[in-house]
Amino acid sequence: MTAGWALVLILGGYARAAAAAELFLDFNAMNPGPLPAEYRPAVTGGGPAPDWKLVSVDRPSALPALPGETKPMSRETVLAQVSQDTTDERFPLLIYEPTVFHDFTATLTFRTVSGRVEQMAGLAFRLQDPTNYYVLRASTLGRSFRFYKFVNGVRSDPIGPEVRIPLGEWHTLEVETKGNTILCRLDGKEAMPSINDTSFMKGRMAFWTKSDSVSEFRSLRIVYDVTLTLPEMLVQRGMDRFPRLLGLTVFGRRDGKVVALASSDPGLVGTEGTPAEAKALDAGDISAASRKDHAGSVFPLSDRNGEPMYAVRLKMRTFPGQTDSNAAARGRMIVDFLDEIVRAADRP
Repeated sequence: MTAGWALVLILGGYARAAAAAELFLDFNAMNPGPLPAEYRPAVTGGGPAPDWKLVSVDRPSALPALPGETKPMSRETVLAQVSQDTTDERFPLLIYEPTVFHDFTATLTFRTVSGRVEQMAGLAFRLQDPTNYYVLRASTLGRSFRFYKFVNGVRSDPIGPEVRIPLGEWHTLEVETKGNTILCRLDGKEAMPSINDTSFMKGRMAFWTKSDSVSEFRSLRIVYDVTLTLPEMLVQRGMDRFPRLLGLTVFGRRDGKVVALASSDPGLVGTEGTPAEAKALDAGDISAASRKDHAGSVFPLSDRNGEPMYAVRLKMRTFPGQTDSNAAARGRMIVDFLDEIVRAADRP
């Protein structure tokens, strides 16, 4: 999806910007059996480890039933927690490891299947570890929809309404976070007043159940803000604005060295700069060079006081008669655009 850029902010002296992204975990696109490596099982509380797996289940076909016949069925793959240990304060988790989420809207499709002690399913979010996170869950036996948090393994008092959650029926649970505000919905409807809490401002997602609950999860869709550093944003914005640009790398100081902080070529990130980048940072020097296959230039990027904050290396298309002077002039237009972004981020 196309990224929509938000306001640049200075957070603790470190500039960041947000771009929207979407992640769709569709278990029907997977084969029944073991889980991919990016999912990690865990448990909050006591009792044995959970048993998470991909299983094949019946799904009513989209085709209409013929007269006098039952509706045809098809098969689909879902995520299921199938262990049935009855330990009371036992909360199985399946953590999605690759991404830490800040602000997001997450929509989970789930159903409760069985359980003698409990019949619950939910979504843990802003998870720090298996003992610190928020959770929004639905209970068939308890006829309730609740939000609470775990802090160092201790569960808070629950918040949420009494509501019927029929066994075996698919439902959607939705969580939306904006800073310290949390909104909770069930089947598309607001389920409780907004919640304000600052315990956790970012974290991972996890599928969640309780005790001997056997629950199934069809999919999880997450629309979220990607947090970018200012150098990463400069690369993104520069390459978007100037599509004929061949490459853009932003350098800064790290541990006393001049290194690439962000680049259109991911392989360059972390590599040391040349004397040209060091001179741009130390003295605000500009350099340019023309080669057969491209023209290059190095410029300082300055803060609102005119002090070099970063050095940027530009790789541009060349043409017959290209000179070093012309390469510098072409680069100036790009750098003026990037300078405006840096100064806006540095504004108090």
